[in-house]
Amino acid sequence: MSNKPRITTQNPTSSRFGLVLFDVIVLIGCSLLMFKLRNPALALNASYQLFITILVLLSINIFSITGLYQRKKGQRLDKDLASLFLSLLLVVLIASLLTFFSKSGGSFSRLWLGLTMSSAFILMASYRFMIWKFAQNRHRSGFNQTRVAIVGAGPLGEMTCDAMLEESWSGYKPVALFSDSKPRGHEYKHLSVQGPVNDLVNFIEKNRQTGDVIHEVWIALPLQEASKIEGIHKALQNTAVNVYLVPDLMGFNLTDYAIEEAAGLPVIDLSASPLKHSQASLKRLEDIVISSLMLLLLSPLLLIIAILIKTGSQGSILFKQRRYGLDGKEIDVWKFRSMTSSDDGNIVQQATKNDPRVTKIGRFIRRYSIDELPQLFNVLCGSMSLVGPRPHAVAHNEYYRDKIDGYMSRHTIRPGMTGWAQVNRCRGETDTLEKMKRRVRYDIEYIQKWSIFLDLRILLKTIIEVFRSNTVY
Repeated sequence: MSNKPRITTQNPTSSRFGLVLFDVIVLIGCSLLMFKLRNPALALNASYQLFITILVLLSINIFSITGLYQRKKGQRLDKDLASLFLSLLLVVLIASLLTFFSKSGGSFSRLWLGLTMSSAFILMASYRFMIWKFAQNRHRSGFNQTRVAIVGAGPLGEMTCDAMLEESWSGYKPVALFSDSKPRGHEYKHLSVQGPVNDLVNFIEKNRQTGDVIHEVWIALPLQEASKIEGIHKALQNTAVNVYLVPDLMGFNLTDYAIEEAAGLPVIDLSASPLKHSQASLKRLEDIVISSLMLLLLSPLLLIIAILIKTGSQGSILFKQRRYGLDGKEIDVWKFRSMTSSDDGNIVQQATKNDPRVTKIGRFIRRYSIDELPQLFNVLCGSMSLVGPRPHAVAHNEYYRDKIDGYMSRHTIRPGMTGWAQVNRCRGETDTLEKMKRRVRYDIEYIQKWSIFLDLRILLKTIIEVFRSNTVY
């Protein structure tokens, strides 16, 4: 039996056309269906027909601009769906502006537009999920795989190999290693070193002749071997393979990185956050919408708590604490007063079990994190987010920043009212360095893996954790 990978060809143009056609059908279908559901006795007039046509053309063009129709091999589904959601929001915004400036807003139902775009998102997301799942299963079954030769058998090469093997859904299949430091026949994860780097071109040509085509070469060498990397790149220019360089960033404690252009030069931003540009806008929109709704719904509770605090002990209803926010800038964080005194100086004493400073009503609101609710105003104003690394006291930041690697990476995004660390049982007192390290580890993991779906999951888990946790005093 042949061990050759089962490779089938797929025309990117035809698959892209199919996706565009599906999106057009969905937009028109949802528009007509929602109109009929709201106006069963009315016929679709010329104004609505023109608006639907504009909506479809606008959507397809924005989808193309945002890259939704580009084939992105190895990209996770959540990023694709987040881009789809943001693109549809942009369509709604532009369409609304068009009706405003043309003074035709009264001719169209805002509810109809909202229902149309919401149902379209559900259908488009479902269709993309099915395509992604189908492609994932085919890759794991050996179809449409990209055969990769990895240059480098050191830690960076092993990490590259591990990533391809663990993320088999992405369709990358490592087939050979090349190394000047490891002997021929050396194995890693059942993958053999085929020889020194100089044998790479002959290996590619030999496999091309036998039909075992090498599609890509990934260079995973340390930065100090820059001259060798340049030589490999030049040698591979006479082959038909695509060449990729795996950045040697293993020695850096990073949340993410990005390649940008500055002064006409390509530079790698080692401090980049994944929450930039479109994703940052999406997260900010999420904060504004949800915090506004929560303030509206919780306003009676906020009023009752304020009265109980004022009548229960002397002092102000609210107090502010200095915290570090986005980019390490100081911000004022608001809370309901739960103690007879509030530490906010160079030395901050965390609340402990049976702390005498905690008032009667304070004990209750601290137990269920009600004292944090005024931070919804911080979220609405933009100094905080609903979900993110919890802001620590300035004194704590100065203490831990030199004791925990990557501690200040927490400030590449806005601090949150709740976070990934908190729903993983890292709430309350951090009386040991290990507890703080664990919290920071979860914070950095959140920044690396952010998606709107992760935020919603954390918000739901926070409600459960608030009633289950017994570590908050």
